[in-house]
Formats: sequence, structure tokens, C-alpha cells
Amino acid sequence: MGVSRFLSRYSPRLARKAYRRLFGEEHWYLAVNAGRSLADSAMTGRSPSVRLKVHHAPPGRFWADPFPIVVEGKVWVFFEDYSFASRKAVISCAPVSSDGELGAVSAAVECSYHLSYPFVFEHGGELHLIPDTWDENRVDLWRCRGFPDDWRRERTLLAGVSMSDPTLHRQDGKLWLFGTVSDARARANDELHIYTSDALEGSWRPHGSNPVVSDRGRARPAGRLFFRDGSLIRPSQDCNGGYGRGVVLNRVDALDERVYSETPLGRIDGSVLPGNRGTHTVNHAGGLEFLDGRTLARRERGEILEGGV
Repeated sequence: MGVSRFLSRYSPRLARKAYRRLFGEEHWYLAVNAGRSLADSAMTGRSPSVRLKVHHAPPGRFWADPFPIVVEGKVWVFFEDYSFASRKAVISCAPVSSDGELGAVSAAVECSYHLSYPFVFEHGGELHLIPDTWDENRVDLWRCRGFPDDWRRERTLLAGVSMSDPTLHRQDGKLWLFGTVSDARARANDELHIYTSDALEGSWRPHGSNPVVSDRGRARPAGRLFFRDGSLIRPSQDCNGGYGRGVVLNRVDALDERVYSETPLGRIDGSVLPGNRGTHTVNHAGGLEFLDGRTLARRERGEILEGGV
């Protein structure tokens, strides 16, 4: 009996776990789109017209969570750079050409603990970074002292909060911090919370309706909020049936300290990427669209090799 037929006799969840133990782990990679935005196509129903460049990490690593930013007229991308050997990630970065090619990759922020989802942004004339530090049970703010690889942890924005994928948004003179929060009753993908502050260095207040979204199909953030045709769009992860299956584009209909509501408009499943099994981040900068994707990597003589399934 073939392995796939044998595993199919068991539950889908157990079959997936058994398959990965036998053949490997999921391997994330970056993709840069210089053509028509996949996000716009997903919301309007138009056929995508993409010009993609796919970038895989060296053996033993994977790349995910691309966050681009324009610095002195040049596009750079920051991303999670995970090592299978150390079982944790650093934040790496690279310059990006107008056609989506990556320049030299270098480490930007490295700690003794795992870092991911490098939300990089400009505020008050300076560059800042809010990475995902869920394992540390806090949300930290970093400031750039020398671009691109000299960063200092400035302060903790939220203490005692296990927030996944913290995502900052500025609107109506306030700052809004979105992220899924894990506690005794909710897992990392299930419930979206918002915190608000009048200043980046100020005190942060929980939203009056937290959790504002309780739906693993669209709670967890998947990139920066952005405007399209006058509407504010919040990208979120579709984790139904598994982590990072796709990106849902949600129109924000109401946002204040007491009320939050949104309406799903479209979905990116990453099907334009060959052999792709999902995507969980989408961001834009400098006329380029940045996504991630994943394949199933197989183990061979102790090494991680790419292998779409």
C-alpha cells in the first residue's frame, strides 16, 4: 500500500503530522511581484497579471514575513530568517531592485530568542521596528540607530501579553496596534485584539470590544493595513484547516475605541506560485508587492531540501 493511501485511512490532521515526520517540514520563501497587485485582483475579481521573482533561503533555513520599506529612494525588505539548526529566527534584510531581485542579504536584528514578523515603519523622522516576540510574552519597540543593521530595543509597549504578528496603524490622531492574543481560552490564530495609544511612547489601552474578531479564518494579521479606492484594508491570515493557508483582504468599516467591524472582500491563496501550499503575508512598497509562500521540504541525509508536494 502506498504511503499516501496508508495515511489517508487516518484523520487529515494526523495524516499531515505523520507525513511531515516522514518527509520533512514546511519551507517558507519570499516572492516579489512587479506586476498587477494580487491583493487588488483578489478584491476586484480581475485576473492577475503578475511578474514574480521567487527567492528561497539557503539550505537549512527559510524566509517568511516580508516587510518592505523605502529608504532614501531605495526599496529594502525585512523578513524572518529561520534556522532549522537553532530552531529560532533572526530578522534579516536586503535591498530590492525595481524588477524584484534581492541584493545581498544580511542580519539586521538578532537576539537569544525567536524573532519574526518584522513590522518596520517610519515615525517622527526615524525608523522603528516592532517584531513578533510572542515567546517572550511582550511587545517591544526597536529604533534604528544606523541603517540597515544597527537597532536598539527602546521600550516594551505591552507587557504580559502574548501577541502574534503585532501590526501598527495610524488613524484619527491615534495609534492602533492589532494582533492575535493567546490566553487560557484562545490560541494564537483565533482572536484579534486591538490596543490604542495617543503616542508611540505613551500608554496603551485595550479596545473596548476585545476580542474584536473571533474567527481563525480571518483574525490573525497578515501585513500592514493599507488604503485602496478610499477604503482601509486589513490583510489577515486564513488559518482554517491549518496555519497560513491564505490571506483574506478585509475592508475596515468602523474603527474607534469602542467599535470595530470589517467585511471580507477577497482572498489570496498563492496559487500563482508553483507548488505553493499557502501564503500568510502581503505588503507593498515602491510599486512592488511582497508575499511569502511555502512548499513541503523533505529531509535527506539530515539536510532540508526543497520539494513541492
